[in-house]
Amino acid sequence: MAWAGRAVPQPAFEGAAFEGAGFEAPASDTAWVARDGDGVGLFLRRLRRHGVLAAFLLFTSVATSIALAFLLPSYWRVEVLVMPVSKSGAGFGNLDLGSASGMLGGLGGLGGVAGLLGKSSSNEDEAMAVLGSRELFDTYATQQNLLPVLFASKWDAGAKRWMVPADEVPTLRRGFKLFNRSIRDITLDRRSGIVTLAITWKDRELAVRWARDLVALTNAQLRDRALADANRNLAYLRSAMASAQKEGNSNALNAALVSAYERTLQNYMYATGQTEFAFRIIDPPTVPDARERVWPNRPLFLALGVILGALLAAAAVHLRGRAVESR
Repeated sequence: MAWAGRAVPQPAFEGAAFEGAGFEAPASDTAWVARDGDGVGLFLRRLRRHGVLAAFLLFTSVATSIALAFLLPSYWRVEVLVMPVSKSGAGFGNLDLGSASGMLGGLGGLGGVAGLLGKSSSNEDEAMAVLGSRELFDTYATQQNLLPVLFASKWDAGAKRWMVPADEVPTLRRGFKLFNRSIRDITLDRRSGIVTLAITWKDRELAVRWARDLVALTNAQLRDRALADANRNLAYLRSAMASAQKEGNSNALNAALVSAYERTLQNYMYATGQTEFAFRIIDPPTVPDARERVWPNRPLFLALGVILGALLAAAAVHLRGRAVESR
């Protein structure tokens, strides 16, 4: 064969085509493998060269995160489970409110009683609204003098005065915003009807007392309102019964008024003797253990410190290595 013992020439266009097009032809397949490993190898060489810097940054980050986890004030979450108390309608029991309202509405002087009989009595939504209301917080904060506790950094406990100018002194409005946004949390389980009142604060015993007192104050306020309404309704019904007797109205109307009066009186007696008027406590608040803190989360702080330290160390080693190699 004429080709025996001769080197087979390479086509001229292979390298020329790459060079003519502005590309550099790869020498071999191993060149690509070497280039892929250059980045990792270069970083490892820089890491060995500047290992002290990397270790210092990692240690500093972890130490800082641990220090913050132990130095930041701890907060605990206290919960109390309550069930809204269902009350039947305005104390009228089985009275036919529609017929009674119709009879009373036809009498010129007793139209107000018709409105009373037709009034809805379900107070569950009202109880929820009161529990989270500004008025309830203002009352309790005034009774317990909570503003110096909530804004302790601005209060001089020794001199018992604020350490800020008069125009910066915390108000009940600011206290409510802080309390409602960061401290108190109210959730309702629609399926079971159970309400969870949660207090998150740095004093565990104080958080338990706040949770218990807020439920008790809600019950007391709604009970006082019910007693005032019952007293007003009883007086109104007594006047209505006297007017009906004078005008010689039917026995059915008189019976409806007497039944309404009896049921309203029952409501008055119920409110007088019922301390858990709006909410019945299902699970009372208890003092959490010291390790049950919700903030700061120490394992999370440690993990974040390790991750941040590793990222800082890698970035510093890379930048330091480039600076040294460019000289």
